[in-house]
Amino acid sequence: MDLKIAWWNCHLSAPSTKAKLNEMTTEFVSVVLSMLDSGVDLLCLCEVNEENSLKLQRQILVAAQTEVRYAAYTVRSLYSKSGNKIDDYGIVYRHDKLQPTTEAVDLNAKADVTDKYLKVGKKLGFRLCNAIDLWVILCHWQSLQTYSEDAHIRTEIGQQLGGYVGDIYEGDPDALIVICGDFNDEPFSRSIQMGLKASRDISYVMARPNALFNPFWRLIGMTDLVSGSHLPAGTCSTGDSQHMTNWRTFDQIILSSGFLRNGWRFVGNGVEILSTFNVAGNALTWADLSDHYPIMCNLEKVV
Repeated sequence: MDLKIAWWNCHLSAPSTKAKLNEMTTEFVSVVLSMLDSGVDLLCLCEVNEENSLKLQRQILVAAQTEVRYAAYTVRSLYSKSGNKIDDYGIVYRHDKLQPTTEAVDLNAKADVTDKYLKVGKKLGFRLCNAIDLWVILCHWQSLQTYSEDAHIRTEIGQQLGGYVGDIYEGDPDALIVICGDFNDEPFSRSIQMGLKASRDISYVMARPNALFNPFWRLIGMTDLVSGSHLPAGTCSTGDSQHMTNWRTFDQIILSSGFLRNGWRFVGNGVEILSTFNVAGNALTWADLSDHYPIMCNLEKVV
């Protein structure tokens, strides 16, 4: 039994009332179809509104008329808006393999004492292959312009999410939880490590199963010292020179400890940044689509 999950901040509709909307191009649809062709079971998107999700569903249905395999996929909008507070999520999932078991639950909250808004994420449940319960949490945390990198409130967002994870563990200590998102923080950021309790160390998490495992430490990356290759050295590009790099690893897929036991294991490289696509035989100019690359996590359960 395998499970392949992808995440992409696809930059169609940023969560701002003043944001410019971008067109869903043929190249965009081709990239999504390419990810589905690679065997992705669940593609989680952010910076998509309800209209984007409806249009993507139509495009996948059109593709299914010539390639029947696409008929196995459903697009579902998780977009919501209240005043200037926007949750900008959507999912594409294989309905013959994953069956939703809950409605999407809003996890956003207000900080203690300061009452500041914590954009934590959304949670929903699935049943995998009619056999295994799975929780998926989608996150698009506030930007560093809203809450700066060293602001304690970013750690509070991680702590709030960690509390929701703890609630799931109370019902099932072996729960399978996938947290995917654009955190606007790196794997080594305090909000992720200390707030969310997401570790880079498998042995640490196996000994302390209430912790989470973050495999995206291995994709912080740097340019190869000999060949000069190994790009991208992160999941999104940045023009802010103060960070001493052109790349940040803001996009991550974080897993509960249940994926480290009971027959589960990583397949191939386990996680990867999807940075190379050929569309209609031509190399794609990625900057025309998004400043973020998709990421993917590939798992299987050995029965």
